Amino acid sequence: MKNFFDISEAELTVMEKLWEQEESIKQSQLLALFEEDGKEWKRQTLNTFLSRLEDKGLVERKNRLVKAVYSREEYNCMQMKAAIDYMYGGRLSNFMTAFVKKNKINESEAKELIRILEDS
Repeated sequence: MKNFFDISEAELTVMEKLWEQEESIKQSQLLALFEEDGKEWKRQTLNTFLSRLEDKGLVERKNRLVKAVYSREEYNCMQMKAAIDYMYGGRLSNFMTAFVKKNKINESEAKELIRILEDS
């Protein structure tokens, strides 16, 4: 199954770096961060990834500044919802049933899930 935004590993690497930033970052600074990590990307390579992410609505660029549109948590929630919609007909109960059948949960985890559901 494809992920909701259908992003490549390299695009996810760019997103991870953007999520580490507290504010918008210059593209040149972002490239420097990848160089520090040993990535030998050229400016055009990064620009290609940013363009793809921008087309997918995940990145915003203004005046050579770039930032993630969604936080990591928001992105993960959207991915999870898309997976549940796709694989379990949008029903959380179907997902939980499948999950619990394959993954044993202990009593404290079960109580925590019940508490979360009651609070919702």
